[in-house]
Amino acid sequence: MKKVTRVNILGALLLCVLCLTACGNREQQNKPSDKGNAKDEMVTSISVNKDGSIESRIVEEFEAAYYDVSALQAMIEEAAADYSRETAAAEVSLKGCKVVDNKVNVEITYNDCNAYAGFNGETFFAGTIQDAYEAGYDLNVTLKAVSSKDGAQTVSKQELLGMGDSHIVIFERPVQEDGAGEEAAGATMRINCYGNILYVGDGVSTVGKKSADVSIDQGVGIIVFK
Repeated sequence: MKKVTRVNILGALLLCVLCLTACGNREQQNKPSDKGNAKDEMVTSISVNKDGSIESRIVEEFEAAYYDVSALQAMIEEAAADYSRETAAAEVSLKGCKVVDNKVNVEITYNDCNAYAGFNGETFFAGTIQDAYEAGYDLNVTLKAVSSKDGAQTVSKQELLGMGDSHIVIFERPVQEDGAGEEAAGATMRINCYGNILYVGDGVSTVGKKSADVSIDQGVGIIVFK
């Protein structure tokens, strides 16, 4: 019951920052970056760090006349503290919550991918391909190379298992609905990796050497990086 309550709190947070964009105001800056990593772009994203920690950022339209940023901050801090206290292996903390130019920017840090997945009620894995296989993730997929320099233009399960020390991100978010109760179409999540991206699955497009956008309404998004 506590987990359901917490996920509902996170759902309320997302509804709070998303409902103002239901009329088409949502704009993810999905343009190629000439940087190695598009992490610094102010868009909704998940960043995978080399030490295994995860950083998430939510950037959305926000009107102070309708929503109180201090109340939003307090809600997130309470949810993070509750989850960290109830889940011994998890460390979740609010790094920042501010409004600039009518956009809310919420940054949350997690000690690992399990903490992110549990806190947000989403499917999320970041680790080696071997670890993903041992954890029971379905690797019966075909991925395409982002560059002809990376060798084979596509790889499937057998080739992936031969790349056991390479890293993989597996992401799937439950379908979000807009303020009118309709599924939010065309939404994406920016995934920032600490190594160069080698292969991606369906619904994933690179926006830099180390960053890619995952179409949330396309099911599971997969990224393989060095």
